[in-house]
Amino acid sequence: MSKLFEEFSPVTAKEWKQKIHVDLKGADYNETLITHTAEGIDIKPFYHSDDATPIQVPTRATQTGSWYISQSIYAGDAAVANEKAKDALSRGAEGVLFIIPNNSIDIEVLFKDLPSVGIQVHPQFLDLGFLEKLQQAQPKCYVHLDIINQLASDGNWYENLKPDHEKWLAFLLQHPGYFSNITVNTSLYQQAGASAVQELAYYMAHLNEYLNHLEQYDMISAFAKAEKRINIDTAIGSDYFMNIAKYRAYRLVTKSLGKAYGLELEAYITASPSLRNKSLLDYNVNMLRTTTECMSAVLGGCDTIYNLPYDAFFNKENEFGTRIARNQLLVLKDEAYFDKIHNAADGAYFIEDLTKQLAEKANDLFKEIEKAGGFVQALFDGTVQRKLKESDAKEREALETGQRVLVGVNKYPNQDQGMQEEYELYPYVKTKPRKTLIAPIVPKRLAEDFEKQA
Repeated sequence: MSKLFEEFSPVTAKEWKQKIHVDLKGADYNETLITHTAEGIDIKPFYHSDDATPIQVPTRATQTGSWYISQSIYAGDAAVANEKAKDALSRGAEGVLFIIPNNSIDIEVLFKDLPSVGIQVHPQFLDLGFLEKLQQAQPKCYVHLDIINQLASDGNWYENLKPDHEKWLAFLLQHPGYFSNITVNTSLYQQAGASAVQELAYYMAHLNEYLNHLEQYDMISAFAKAEKRINIDTAIGSDYFMNIAKYRAYRLVTKSLGKAYGLELEAYITASPSLRNKSLLDYNVNMLRTTTECMSAVLGGCDTIYNLPYDAFFNKENEFGTRIARNQLLVLKDEAYFDKIHNAADGAYFIEDLTKQLAEKANDLFKEIEKAGGFVQALFDGTVQRKLKESDAKEREALETGQRVLVGVNKYPNQDQGMQEEYELYPYVKTKPRKTLIAPIVPKRLAEDFEKQA
């Protein structure tokens, strides 16, 4: 093999570009072959080692170096949720993610006969007494608690700014190990229309609010000694290569922000496909979308991935949708062998360049947010909400004009599968008029306008 390659002289980036110009026969190189993205990044037609800048992306935070298959379970009823968890674990899931709506849940029933590790708990409330009971019953579970996400999504704190931060700090430092970590949920921003650069920048500003709070209370050293990590809860977007680079960039910006506080921060990334590009029109295509999205999350280095059933937003939880979603991940892991190579994207010039540019542009936007007073202030000023609406509007315009394609929605519609008269779940944005401190960030699917016209 080495002798074969010795017969060919190396070709420089300049020579490749000259050859392309010849083949274009007078057509403009930039207009014809350069792709402009919403992130402000220009995608070139080829990438070459001459232009490559090697970067060191931190590895996964999992103990095995591989990724875990999880399943999200709404724990409104402890006994039902427990049975669903045991069923999922017996059929290929390696962990479960409990969404707990209130503190009346019976912890003993919920965790009966479940493994001690691999369980994430996402409480939708802030109750230190409940968390203390949970720690005693299931000390090795991972609690994901994000008070700023509560403000951004609901428009109000759980209680108020000061008591919420006091309770958050107590939760973070009073519990040992990974039971309590800093959690930043960015799925809200992505599903409201954020570009990859905005998502990463808002993540940095969001995380910085927590780190700055620790510094104000002289708790940085205590946090470092506690050996905590950063939980990042994310939504996977539709751009395959951009999302591979996005997840790699998450680790770069986490490391760089930690250095500013003298910390060696480790990120644990949980990912699930976004609802942003899912549709009621030709809804089976949703399965293809979630498959490629999960692939990009794996190749980008996510730690835990739980799939989104194709009908999650219009049907109640059902055996078929849940099983297919889980099996999609099992196929990627056990049949496509996506667990055998831990760093498949390393050394790919295109991905390396995208990763580097995303991290740099996100850092620039982060600095602008900090200069204006920080992320919470930006939420109260309405800056974040306004920028997301602008990004959302541009994406919708691209769909309307056909610049962006959603198969089955604005291109190749399935004439045999129209809209149903009724759905088990209301598939559109629900509004609940109430008094709020800020305008809440509202996620919205791109296909909604087309569905209402169908």
